[in-house]
Amino acid sequence: MSDRLTLATATGLPLLALVFHFATGLVALAAGFVAVAARKGGTWHRRGGVVFVYAMLATGIAVAGISAYEGKPFTGGVFIAYLVLTAWTAVRPLPGAGRWVDVALMVLAFTFAVGGYARAFTAFGMPGSQIDGAPAEMMVFMSTIILLAAIGDLRMILAGGIQGGRRLARHLWRMCFSLFIASGSFFLGQMKFIPEPVRILPLIFVLALSPLVVLLYWMWRVRLQENLRGMMTAKPAPALEALS
Repeated sequence: MSDRLTLATATGLPLLALVFHFATGLVALAAGFVAVAARKGGTWHRRGGVVFVYAMLATGIAVAGISAYEGKPFTGGVFIAYLVLTAWTAVRPLPGAGRWVDVALMVLAFTFAVGGYARAFTAFGMPGSQIDGAPAEMMVFMSTIILLAAIGDLRMILAGGIQGGRRLARHLWRMCFSLFIASGSFFLGQMKFIPEPVRILPLIFVLALSPLVVLLYWMWRVRLQENLRGMMTAKPAPALEALS
């Protein structure tokens, strides 16, 4: 099946999948912005982060299933799940997970990066330099992000783990970029569903791109300035403690 599913045309299980994806995406957006705005290490930050991770894992799985149903690559949905999972485990490793889990996730990321570049180069030769509405330039951009994530995995594995600023940087950039995927997909990709009275383009672009600005700030602070003040003393949230 190659037609794009929409809420207006889908029925049955596909409709339920779309509604589920839309709902979990909204929850992820709300929780993500709460986590970003709250004091780092505080209660609202931890709880917002936990909800964000769960919601993004759910929406990533839903996206992968919808894409597979449409006969399209499901890389995007799996990458979302990979990104939030590795961001979460950077600060709270999964109990009982050995090194082989990190290796498997790294191989998955490298495989997606290579496949993404191949698809992008194919798109450059297509009319309009796009495939199914996705421009080749965006494919190159996303494939580069996946490649950087895979290289980060490799460096972590070779080093036998990471601590301090590098560990927090791994957590922060992956969480912020995951939020950017959610905000960009909703505010820019679904702009037509935003009521016209509040469809203010400058505000929409600010909301869509703000996670990238936050990402750059934290990379500057944590990696360049090595300022970890107030970021490593908070206790984990109860929901995380229950998993450890």
